[in-house]
Amino acid sequence: MKKWERQLEEYAFLIKQLVKKQEKGEGKLRFNRYLITASDIAEQYFCEKKVEMQYLHGKIETEAKILGTEAHEKLLEDTIKIKTSDLWQKIYGKKPIFALEMFLVAKYNDIILVGRPDSIVFEKGFPLIVFEYKFSRSGRPFRDHHVQARTYGILLQNMGFDTSQLFYAIVIVDPKAKDDEKLKQKVVEAVIKNGPREATISIEDARIYFNKFNQANAEQDLQWAIGFWKNKREAIPTRNPNKCKTCEYNTTCEK
Repeated sequence: MKKWERQLEEYAFLIKQLVKKQEKGEGKLRFNRYLITASDIAEQYFCEKKVEMQYLHGKIETEAKILGTEAHEKLLEDTIKIKTSDLWQKIYGKKPIFALEMFLVAKYNDIILVGRPDSIVFEKGFPLIVFEYKFSRSGRPFRDHHVQARTYGILLQNMGFDTSQLFYAIVIVDPKAKDDEKLKQKVVEAVIKNGPREATISIEDARIYFNKFNQANAEQDLQWAIGFWKNKREAIPTRNPNKCKTCEYNTTCEK
């Protein structure tokens, strides 16, 4: 059996496990959860209390969320859906491949992690770059952005991929450029021109923060986050009052 076939077999088995747990309503984690998402882990570093509020009271649509959804849908235009088995074969093929919104699932010790990065570049079976797009006027990434991208690295590694060459690119895009059809192309061209080295790259309407994946940092972030889901501690609220002012839960949150 080829390596990609073994990986695909394990991948399919984990997904079946998730379906069974969902059907049975099994979950040993907080909120009766049976998995942890990369996006929730990232959100914990923004404000863990906000994550708690989302599960207690449900998610609330905001203008920023709607804008982000629309912008990410734009990034998916002109993409082609293929079977999972075909994708795995292409990942280990001779030509580089962009996998857009590839569903990642893996076991991390006794936890099941899942995530869906915006895109991943693979070449000959190696994941080379994880791309994460954030539409914001801030012009810079925050810790939660790095945590999310690094969690994708942990997922890839625990799925059996060799992450020794992995970088991640956090692309902070001015919201006015969300409809730019050439955005992805400009980002990719800038990253290729930069080469495999850490850098901050400025292009029209966006800045790209290109970082080498660091397993130790990623695992440290992850271990702290898991403590909340295993009920080892209560949610820790942000210390930044500006986050509270703009939070959709600021009238119901008890800090």
